Amino acid sequence: MDQAALGEALLVLVGENEPRQHWVLNRDTMTIGRLSTNDIVINDRWISRRHARIRRDGMHYVIQDLESKNGLFVNGKRVTGPVVLQDGDQIQIAPRLQLAFVDSEETAPVFQLQQGVMIDEQTRQVWIQGIELQPPLSTRQFALLSALADAPERVFSRDELIGAVWPDEDPAGISDEAVNSLVRRLRKRLQEIEPGARFILAVRGHGFRFRYP
Repeated sequence: MDQAALGEALLVLVGENEPRQHWVLNRDTMTIGRLSTNDIVINDRWISRRHARIRRDGMHYVIQDLESKNGLFVNGKRVTGPVVLQDGDQIQIAPRLQLAFVDSEETAPVFQLQQGVMIDEQTRQVWIQGIELQPPLSTRQFALLSALADAPERVFSRDELIGAVWPDEDPAGISDEAVNSLVRRLRKRLQEIEPGARFILAVRGHGFRFRYP
């Protein structure tokens, strides 16, 4: 594969936390899919024939789903419209295949794989390691997961989580035990597929944070 010119962005296919293959984003528009006519060809049954498109927009790169069957996820969240990519973003196009976006060749070794959890905000579906969580999470469990997973490793205060999960209720009426109980139930549901993984960590005196397994 051609060496990236200095400053060109890359997409890196990652597996087992190690880079497996990379593509230089050296055209204004490039498509990703299973067909050989795509610029980035990934032969996997989960990937549509034309799955996604990535284009250069000035100093930025924008990715968009091309009505693929199994969807496009950026940093664990399903997206349907154009998304501006940031250095280190994780792009999921199949349950066990992940692409990392890096701004340039210089930053290529820096990223870490954050694989394991995919969330569809519209359908409230959740996949752990490519396996859909069934039955679906309750409304409050999903709201809690969505809030925490939106910023992995960030510590969310109890007040922030109460605002995300119980937006129409008086925060004073939501007890610490109600929050703790919801965290326990959500953690237990996620562990149905990934036993032993904590996912949600309590930070004493501050709140909770989400961690990919």
